[in-house]
Amino acid sequence: MNPRIRKRVRWFGRILETDLPIHRYLPLAAGPADLVLLREETLASAEPNDRSLYRSSFLVAQRPYLEVVERDGHLVVRFEHGSRFELRNEGIRYFVADSAIADAEICFLGLVSALWLEREGALCLHASAVEIDAAAIGFVGFNRAGKSSLAASFLAEGHALVTDDVLALERSIAGQVIAAPSFPQMRLWPTSAEQFVVDAERLEPVYPELDKRRVPVGHEGHEGNDGNVGNDGLGTFVDHALELKALFLPNRQGTTLSTTRLAPRQALIELVRHSFLGNLGESVVGIDRRFERLAAIAEAVPLFRLTYPNGLEHLPQVREEVRKALKTL
Repeated sequence: MNPRIRKRVRWFGRILETDLPIHRYLPLAAGPADLVLLREETLASAEPNDRSLYRSSFLVAQRPYLEVVERDGHLVVRFEHGSRFELRNEGIRYFVADSAIADAEICFLGLVSALWLEREGALCLHASAVEIDAAAIGFVGFNRAGKSSLAASFLAEGHALVTDDVLALERSIAGQVIAAPSFPQMRLWPTSAEQFVVDAERLEPVYPELDKRRVPVGHEGHEGNDGNVGNDGLGTFVDHALELKALFLPNRQGTTLSTTRLAPRQALIELVRHSFLGNLGESVVGIDRRFERLAAIAEAVPLFRLTYPNGLEHLPQVREEVRKALKTL
């Protein structure tokens, strides 16, 4: 696919116009764009007036994997593999070598998207979410915590996906906490993918050197690898924002099945730990503003610790435990 084709797609409840070839995974959209993401032939890796805001402690070849600087009032996000994103008032410009398009896609759909959303007033958690009874239910956790497998089990039962990995939350005029639908795709490790998807071995890898697989959700209105629109995939996708009714913190180290509702102060600690941007968000948005957003969510949305034995065979019972907890609200 020509990487310079510009299309408009639905992304986190908004319309994105871009020439980054992620549009074969996102639903096509019509209407004015909320964000324009376009490639630049050159985007300086460093300027004399750059002011460093954040450097990751994770190193690749003895260099920070990620650095964020302020340049002339804009944010520039630089990745070790060479991709660069400049967040301007009029949109985002990016530079990437043709050999690193896959890296740029992963970086944009994760960290760069979360940065842009948080600058717009949202709060992003490391979480997956599904629709239950016309509301969003979130599963909060780090990588390999089990949040995506639990969400996929609800999809296989007939519920719809709201998001996988990045849960963007905003406050409505009425004060409700609202979950934005991200895009109709999940990323599952092979064992989980084989549990929920027929012919899972044919799924495309998230990244050439990673075992994790892309699982299309609902897939209606997407473009396939051949440019044709298909309607295959796992379950369905919610294309509108939903009120967030509850959050669950999976713990697969238990010997029995149980849920424990956390007090707001405990919930706040967990939300801080599972913020998608972590210290980067504090550096860019500000500690006080971010803490206020996290505290407001901890007060408004119940958070349950969900403990259960490890193993996909336990997920039907886990779903029932989730429903029992929801009935207490």
